[in-house]
Amino acid sequence: MQPETRSRIDGHWSRRFGMPVPGLAPVMVGASGRYEDAALVVLLGDHAYVDAPLGRVEEVAGLALANGPAQLLDPYVWTPLASRPVLGPADHFWADHDTELPAGADPLDPEQCDELRAQVSDAEWRESGFDRTPHASFGVFEDNRLIAASVLTTLWGWPVDVGILVAPDARGRGLGSRVAAAALAAGVALSGFAAFRVARTNAASRGVAGRLGLTAYGANLAVPLA
Repeated sequence: MQPETRSRIDGHWSRRFGMPVPGLAPVMVGASGRYEDAALVVLLGDHAYVDAPLGRVEEVAGLALANGPAQLLDPYVWTPLASRPVLGPADHFWADHDTELPAGADPLDPEQCDELRAQVSDAEWRESGFDRTPHASFGVFEDNRLIAASVLTTLWGWPVDVGILVAPDARGRGLGSRVAAAALAAGVALSGFAAFRVARTNAASRGVAGRLGLTAYGANLAVPLA
């Protein structure tokens, strides 16, 4: 990862939390006022940052400061405060001009992605970012049928966020890597870097990140509060 890429990532989170990144302590707790009923936890390197609701800072800080940075990405740690299942963690992987991406897939018209919608669950469709307006889309066809696609959507005001979908009967063939590489390359060309955010439990997508040589930096989870 280029130093400029990391600086841009750290700069976003510093502005987002209103805290210095890297933090002045291993665990930093604050309140941006963005959430009323949830806490956002972000791990960057060996520092954790927690954004708590304004009225819950003391309560959230009491739990957060009793744990180390990496422990705060364990959903079980938040059981005493969580009102519903914790969302995450998700790991963040990055490409930039130092990433040697292989040849990817062909461009798609955004509406062509709808062909995949009936082949995946609504949750997969949303979690992969296909419910958002894309800056670019890419796909692989087989026998005139779309079997894998990727989208490049906006994150933090830049077209950098990459999501992928592969038809269930076409998985295990490396198609996810092909379509991801195309969208990542587009993001790097447009913004200088690109993101691939993956649920920690999603072994297939983590495999894509590994095969493409993406840099792991950052992770997050969201804690619903009663």
